[in-house]
Amino acid sequence: MTRAARFSLPTALAAIAALTMALCVPIPAAAQGKATAAAQSAQAAQAAQSAENRFAMVKMADGRLLAPDIARIINRGELVVSMHGSDNPPFFSTNKKGDLVGTDVDLSRLIAKELGVVVRFDRSAKTFDAVAEVVAAGQADLGISRLARTLKRGQMVHFSSTYMRLGHALLINRIRFAELAGDQPVAQVVRNFTGTISVIANSSWEEFGRRNFPNAKLVPFPTWAEAVNAAKTGMVVAAYRDEMEVLQFVNNDPSLALTLRTVTFSDLESPLSVMVGVRDTTLLSFVNEVIAQRADKPTVSSVLKSIK
Repeated sequence: MTRAARFSLPTALAAIAALTMALCVPIPAAAQGKATAAAQSAQAAQAAQSAENRFAMVKMADGRLLAPDIARIINRGELVVSMHGSDNPPFFSTNKKGDLVGTDVDLSRLIAKELGVVVRFDRSAKTFDAVAEVVAAGQADLGISRLARTLKRGQMVHFSSTYMRLGHALLINRIRFAELAGDQPVAQVVRNFTGTISVIANSSWEEFGRRNFPNAKLVPFPTWAEAVNAAKTGMVVAAYRDEMEVLQFVNNDPSLALTLRTVTFSDLESPLSVMVGVRDTTLLSFVNEVIAQRADKPTVSSVLKSIK
């Protein structure tokens, strides 16, 4: 039986330290660089493969090759369009028969027809901004709901080409405006407006109001009717929206002319566009082509005539 070797405490500690140093020899910098490069290369290859899969053409049952965003709609058999929950004639509203009608409804059905599918309207959005948010979240293919282009919406969706242009207008309370203007020219007072302006909350008109009337105080209301009533009763000096809505409101209630006057702007307009998801680039091109080839392009005059 052999006797175990004995070491003094200092000698044992020195041996342990030497063994620890040997096990902790650093990997050469060159080797570390190669390992990092290899990992980065693998990540790049994986990302490239993911992008390739995302944009790869899809072969349909009938042999057609379609972009993934178009194939998604064709395979589903329906085009999902996000639209504001409250009626907004003549763009979208429910008629006496319970059918959804209007210029935006017509455009939605035209796009669906060209794709060879039916259209389903998602009217869960409670605000106009929420329509774009539904599209951005992937819950709808398109947003068609009298939507103007805004910087806020431009950060979450693509805008199609313009399918209709609306000029800007104010409904002004005559007495309140006279108090504000004094002896100043009307045009000067309007352009440098310092009074209160009612707008629809969470709509493009809040952004347009801040941009075009920086010295005014904006007062948001849930609906256009409430915004107009605020101007009518003198709660605010003016209500701000597009010329068609302003003219339509006055035409429907001629008595408003006693308390309100209209001011339209020839140099301010709202281009209406379809909202498309940021990844649906082929769908965006398709929508633009449908708009370009559309025979009946609506204008403010044609739409107003159709509802008289």
